[in-house]
Amino acid sequence: MTTSNTPADKLAALRHQIDQFSEVRDWGKYHTPKNLTMALSVEASELMEIFQWQDGAEGFAALSDAKKEAVAHEVADVFIYLMRFCSVTGIDPLQATEAKLKLNDAKYPASVVKGKSEKYSDY
Repeated sequence: MTTSNTPADKLAALRHQIDQFSEVRDWGKYHTPKNLTMALSVEASELMEIFQWQDGAEGFAALSDAKKEAVAHEVADVFIYLMRFCSVTGIDPLQATEAKLKLNDAKYPASVVKGKSEKYSDY
């Protein structure tokens, strides 16, 4: 059997692995959209907590190896819950992202917003 190593194929394989992890533990009954969005929010907050109380000027490279590892673990937790949410809801994350980027390109034309941080409704 031939396997492809495209990013989409890797993502699909990883999503399948995440789904299998849940299935063998019989966690699907808990993985409702509500619960998964709550878990996703919690994990994103845990990622933010690592950077809490920094002045914001420090870059990622300045973190200790232990903090960098903690960041990587929290990124993985966010990603895992997002992939489970996509599986449960049937959302294709690549397709959704491509569509959203097109919408954002229309909302935030580079010729208007380059170098600015305002929301599209403010310009």
